[in-house]
Amino acid sequence: MKKLRIFLNSCERRLEERWQKLSDRKQKKLVILFFAGYLLLTGCVVMIVWYDAKNETKINNAADGHIRNPVLKQQQGRSELKDLSLKPIKNQDHERQ
Repeated sequence: MKKLRIFLNSCERRLEERWQKLSDRKQKKLVILFFAGYLLLTGCVVMIVWYDAKNETKINNAADGHIRNPVLKQQQGRSELKDLSLKPIKNQDHERQ
C-alpha cells in the first residue's frame, strides 16, 4: 500500500509539473476543451435517457382505472375470499396488560 501511495504521488507530481510548464493560453484552451467534452457527454446522456423514457411510455401504456391486486384475482379463481380480519396478527402472549 505504501508503494502504491508513493507511485501515485510521483505521478501526480509529474503531471502537475507538466501542467505548470504549459503556457497560460494552452492551459485555458485545454480547460475549455475538457469542459466542452464534458458538456457534450452530459448532453448525450440526457438525450439517451429522454429518448428511452419516451419510447418506454409508448410501449407500456399506463393502466386506466383502478389497479387490481393480482393475488386476489388468483384466490377468487380457486375459491371464495376468506375473511382475513378474523385471523390474529400478533400472538397475545407477548402483549402488555
